Amino acid sequence: MILFYSFVTISLIFIAVLAARGRLPRLVCAICAGIALTWLGLLALSKLGGIHDDVILALLMGQSISGLFYLLRDKVPRSLRIFTLPFFLSLTAASYALIKTETVLLAFGLVAVVWVVAWAIFIYRNDPGKKPLVDNVMDCCGGEK
Repeated sequence: MILFYSFVTISLIFIAVLAARGRLPRLVCAICAGIALTWLGLLALSKLGGIHDDVILALLMGQSISGLFYLLRDKVPRSLRIFTLPFFLSLTAASYALIKTETVLLAFGLVAVVWVVAWAIFIYRNDPGKKPLVDNVMDCCGGEK
């Protein structure tokens, strides 16, 4: 039943955001608002002891992570796309930590290592020996060249 109510909530928020388009600045897409507000509500209900459906919560959070990733991908300079993997993993780890209260230090440690490696590659991005690797990373996921 949670899935049904989640879909209804997403749909109602989607319609409300579309209806408000003329009066509000266009800051976020209607579907993104519906999904984000729905998972925020589910997270609050979960923390308050009301609803416990980690699957739908994780799916909706994952959709927000992907949406944010693709929104920002084309807005950052190409040279900063070297940080796409650590950024994506950071969002995923943060979302996981919001759902689960167990210790996630090992995962956060790995994310920290990925950030350090990305910074090292970024620093040496103009080195001829590393240029092919850097170009492959920056052109990942269909970003503009």
